[in-house]
Amino acid sequence: MALLTRDDLLEGLNELIDELAHRGVRGGIQIIGGAALALRYFDRSSTEDIDARFQITGDASAAVAAIGQRHGWGGSWLNDAGAKYIPSYGTSVDWETLLERDGLTIQVASAEALLAMKLGANRPGRDNDDIAHLMVICGINTAAEAEAHFERFYPGDALSDRAERMVERILLIGLPPLPHPPTAAS
Repeated sequence: MALLTRDDLLEGLNELIDELAHRGVRGGIQIIGGAALALRYFDRSSTEDIDARFQITGDASAAVAAIGQRHGWGGSWLNDAGAKYIPSYGTSVDWETLLERDGLTIQVASAEALLAMKLGANRPGRDNDDIAHLMVICGINTAAEAEAHFERFYPGDALSDRAERMVERILLIGLPPLPHPPTAAS
């Protein structure tokens, strides 16, 4: 699978809007994960795919596959495999519109929701930098604050031991400076 830059993500999403609009598809696509971070919150070198939740009137799979083939990204460059991790029974996820035209809206999850999801995933070597930057964006400065933040989105769940160790390590090293968000999407 190819690694996608922020420019690749924007190009693919704009092409998707064009193709879906041509097919009469309407609705929204809500983006989470590393792609949401790269598109809205901070410079992140690349991501393997776009994790999203589809709320559209038709099927996007043919358009997604065609765009993936055209660019050499594979057929799953945009997929819904991560949608099951979107918090649904705690604090509601806020969404920010990134692109909107032709009856289609592309949104990214709030930094607060993304931090909760990243804390839940806590993949060593993969989520450390994302969690550190999101902690700064969300004003989280202690392990206790990270735990409370996670529990607001996932009530009744606790951070795993691995996630706690990851947060403690991030705090020991020191939080990074507040990242600069990328320029607006078009």
